[in-house]
Amino acid sequence: AQARATLVALVSRRPAERTSAHPKLPLPLLAAMLAAPSALGALGRRLRAKQPGLAAVRCVSQVLAEPMAWNQAPVVITTLPNGVRVATKETFSEVSSVGVFLNAGVRDETPDTAGAAHLIEQLSLTGTAKRPKAKLEAEVESMGATLCMKAGREQTAYTMSVLKSDVKQGVDILADLVLAPGLGNLAKEKEGILRKLDETEVPTRQVIDDRLHACAFRDGPLGFSAVGPFEGIGNLTEAHLKSYVDANYTAENMVIAASGPMKHAELVSLASASFGSVKAGTPKWTEKPYFCGAELIYRNDEMGPTAYIAVGWEAVPWKSPDAVTFMVMQAIIGSYKKNTGLVPGTISGNRVINAVANKMQVGCADEFEAFSYFYKDTGMFGFYIACDEVAVEHAIGELMFGCNLLSFSVTDEEVERAKRELKSALFSAPTSAEASCAEMGKQVLAYGRGIPPAEMMLRIEAVDAEEVKRVAYKYLNDAEISTTALGPLHGMPQYYDLRRATGMHRY
Repeated sequence: AQARATLVALVSRRPAERTSAHPKLPLPLLAAMLAAPSALGALGRRLRAKQPGLAAVRCVSQVLAEPMAWNQAPVVITTLPNGVRVATKETFSEVSSVGVFLNAGVRDETPDTAGAAHLIEQLSLTGTAKRPKAKLEAEVESMGATLCMKAGREQTAYTMSVLKSDVKQGVDILADLVLAPGLGNLAKEKEGILRKLDETEVPTRQVIDDRLHACAFRDGPLGFSAVGPFEGIGNLTEAHLKSYVDANYTAENMVIAASGPMKHAELVSLASASFGSVKAGTPKWTEKPYFCGAELIYRNDEMGPTAYIAVGWEAVPWKSPDAVTFMVMQAIIGSYKKNTGLVPGTISGNRVINAVANKMQVGCADEFEAFSYFYKDTGMFGFYIACDEVAVEHAIGELMFGCNLLSFSVTDEEVERAKRELKSALFSAPTSAEASCAEMGKQVLAYGRGIPPAEMMLRIEAVDAEEVKRVAYKYLNDAEISTTALGPLHGMPQYYDLRRATGMHRY
């Protein structure tokens, strides 16, 4: 009762008042609030009913999730005069991980520069004017460091893990790679890069995911391929790559992040020296991608007995108040792989897994996985299936029905199980300095700040069955879907039937 009264009093205050009031909260009271998670969801519904514009539970999360209250290192952020953000999370290990994270990726390409992000990724470790490839490799190896670069659909990351005494040298190497990339090596490396692109076998899961984006967001750059093949990549020149870098590797798109035994002021000083001269870019207006309800089918009856299918709905962006609910919904559907795991799917407490594993007494899918992708201004929620060619219709039907149930028939038990699994997945991930740095950089780019684990726990706990049904009915019920499939698809339902399956039939 005391916890509930305090929650009501806190969410009724202005944000500034809530912040100033938080340090006075006694720790036993905070523990009591976490010990009664179901009360948070019920309280949120009551307050939303009285004040529709108030996201009460989220306000509570912001009040209670101060990292220092839970003995956690906070993410400290400083913005340099030119707009570059510097973020640190101090730990007590012997290894520091430093990274440069860029709000740039495949989405920032144009039809003329499609494939530029992939080429820059391949050229990133071929050396720079200051550090030729042999010198770069020798310098990194002499430090005992690891260095990698990854270009994604919306973000690009350069990360380096070094001993705490080598942070200054690590920042200097990263600055050299980011601010003076080896674009001049394109002429001599291009043939090898294109040959590697042709010869490398991309996992089917990534191919299906790439084609689903191409189908759902086909009218914009978010639908450009991230794994290849890239149309016209052979015609890209150094000038094309330079135009991409100049347009996107700008101050406001950069985050310098570090996790390890270093002081924030130290990294700010190093970043100011190395990245203080980076120029700001011109403001860019981006239009929200149009989600296209369509299908992209590649039927090939000769490629083996397994069919691969993915179905996606339009979801929400990173900063949406419903994003955490989508994460819980993903955990409710879950993932399954035949004959693996501690608990057999045939006796699983997950309704979807149980139905798939017991269909026709033998199961109708070899594996499936629910997914939820968030972007700056949109998102995608859906599922991926790998199943036998004779079970395509059954597998899709069970997964579509499971997604339908999110709008109408979700129990508190299912939601609590999903929340436990989601928290386990989020907080049982690798805790190395490199993983911590990567997560911090991603969060600062997406949210503009680091999300403390305590806050995420509280946001997850605030989701209940009624909230899941509200969000699922709003975004998934009778909504447009995009689907793609590959393999022997003679049992694939027509798109018209799939679209009808997004709504619950009533007789």
